[in-house]
Amino acid sequence: MASGPAHAQEEAAQRSIPDEYRWENVITDFDKDRLERLEEALALGNEEAAGAPSVSYDDRLALKSVMEAEAVPVDDSHLLGWRGCRMIKVGGRFAGLAVYPFFDCRITVVDGFLFFEKRSGSQRMSGRLYQNDALSRILLAAPTYNDAPQRPYMSEADESTNPQIQNAVGVLNQLEDGRLRILFPWPALEASYTVLELRSLDNL
Repeated sequence: MASGPAHAQEEAAQRSIPDEYRWENVITDFDKDRLERLEEALALGNEEAAGAPSVSYDDRLALKSVMEAEAVPVDDSHLLGWRGCRMIKVGGRFAGLAVYPFFDCRITVVDGFLFFEKRSGSQRMSGRLYQNDALSRILLAAPTYNDAPQRPYMSEADESTNPQIQNAVGVLNQLEDGRLRILFPWPALEASYTVLELRSLDNL
């Protein structure tokens, strides 16, 4: 277990966060279970993708690039602004691995929270980013489609929710090369996990 001044500082910072800013007080039981089984989702998705017969070399390279990059401590100011973002769906019963084009994402501050938005493409989402630890933030988001209005994260959602509008729970990391990565375990459709890669607009 970590110890020492740095660990004590992190624990003190966590204790100072008001209850309404803690993701643990907002997340649904269903989403908490998905988050707790993140490593299981990654292992299964990677195994399924490795065995998929018709995946291109470029798609495998795209997944390797974002998943093997080292995470660094999150600088919240670095997160702010517009980025190009692409979804990579890993595992599941369909393609095994699918890499989508870059769309538009941004992170701003709304009502005192870091607020994430995927703003283009047919599959969109938006939601708050919560403090977690030095290397990660937790995203609690709600999906929308095309130009439908954004919706709040559904605190009363359960497993019977329409999969087309089911909550999205993700773990954001800042990577050593400046990119961002958000991992979504056990999405409702098409994959064992998905990863959203975010790049600066001048690095697309």
